[in-house]
Amino acid sequence: MIPRETEPGVDEARLIQEIRAGDSVGFEYFVRQYQRRITRVAYRLLHDTGEADCAAQESFLRAWQNLNETWLTRICINWCKDRLKRRRLVLYFHQAAEDSEERRSRETAPHSEPSPERRAHSREIRERLRQAIETLSPRQKTVFVLKHFEELSIPEIAELTGLDTGTVKSHLFRAAHKIRECLRDLQKKA
Repeated sequence: MIPRETEPGVDEARLIQEIRAGDSVGFEYFVRQYQRRITRVAYRLLHDTGEADCAAQESFLRAWQNLNETWLTRICINWCKDRLKRRRLVLYFHQAAEDSEERRSRETAPHSEPSPERRAHSREIRERLRQAIETLSPRQKTVFVLKHFEELSIPEIAELTGLDTGTVKSHLFRAAHKIRECLRDLQKKA
């Protein structure tokens, strides 16, 4: 687990010990603490709300069964990788996700509503970024999502994925290079 997720004053090691002893109330607290983050990680990897919820539930179930040997986020990542292997489909974000992103950007924007042209350009950039991310290998995609969407540090990513920090850096570098290549023509437009 990554301690920054827990509330101040909560002894995570003790909580896990209590959960292992069968404390269902402690497990409920554990789920509430990590559910948003785990679902967000799963959504970033799977691009499907229903499957992200399923991944989160399956991850918590597996964590309950194997709490003494695995970390929740790593369980979730592995489950998502397995799911992506089984699907072998091109993945798209749902329209609802785009709508919520647009709403969020409008709420935080200090100025008035962006022009229709600017919104269309933003949508094009988001779609092209999604397509570029889909061209990454599963490992590149995982470390890229954890670094740039979940804002984890390289040591945290290494810990969660079981990779060396140098390997994480290498995957991030290759992912960034591949994405830059996919988006090169957008730089010329700007």
